Amino acid sequence: MKRLVKGCALGVGAASLVLLAFATGCGGGASSAPAAAAPAAAAPTVCATFYADAQRKGATLVAKGPLDDSPAIPADFNDVMSSVAVTPGCTVMAYADGNYGGQEATFTQTTDVVPASINDQMSSYKCSCGGAASGAK
Repeated sequence: MKRLVKGCALGVGAASLVLLAFATGCGGGASSAPAAAAPAAAAPTVCATFYADAQRKGATLVAKGPLDDSPAIPADFNDVMSSVAVTPGCTVMAYADGNYGGQEATFTQTTDVVPASINDQMSSYKCSCGGAASGAK
């Protein structure tokens, strides 16, 4: 880093200084070019969307991916799920009780009408995509 910034203006942040040094040729030669930046973390994707009504209609609750565990869903969506759209490669485990208790249903694909055992019963869920490990029950 010393070689790269030698002779450059000081008083700017390190990242700005590196960019300034590289852009102006300060420090000279290709050997002083900054190392490639680490790739930015991918923005969260949608793991699943829960719907209050069958056929993916009504109010929605979105689970973000690649990993989203909710031991207690928002009160206005508690015990109202009737269908779920699951993003390909993701798995959703819906639970009738908070803290991952009670009746459990696992979804790996979009389901327009969830089983009666979990319909209007969901109070917590775990959602994971692409091999992301969900927390233990």
